Amino acid sequence: ESPASSSGDSLSSLLPKALSAVLHHTLPPGQSRNQPTSENSTTSSSQPLNLEQLQTELTVLRGQFEQMKSQHNKEIKQLMNELDEEKKIRLTLQVGCARIHTNKCIV
Repeated sequence: ESPASSSGDSLSSLLPKALSAVLHHTLPPGQSRNQPTSENSTTSSSQPLNLEQLQTELTVLRGQFEQMKSQHNKEIKQLMNELDEEKKIRLTLQVGCARIHTNKCIV
């Protein structure tokens, strides 16, 4: 195993949950990256699709798109909340450092 892949694994364990979720996007249960979806296997058949099949496929694709969009928006909100928390922590640390610096200068 290369050092890059092992360091990538250890880094991902340190990432916040939302960032890890974004970096390691999971597919719906029962579907793998190499497996064609039922819609794709229908379009690759030798028979031309009729209007009803195309409308059904379009409806399914729209549903999948809306689901992906909803998940994306949730992940963005979660990342923004985590960023706000990190900003608060940073500000608290800056104030603490400024106090320490001020106390050293007074003494």
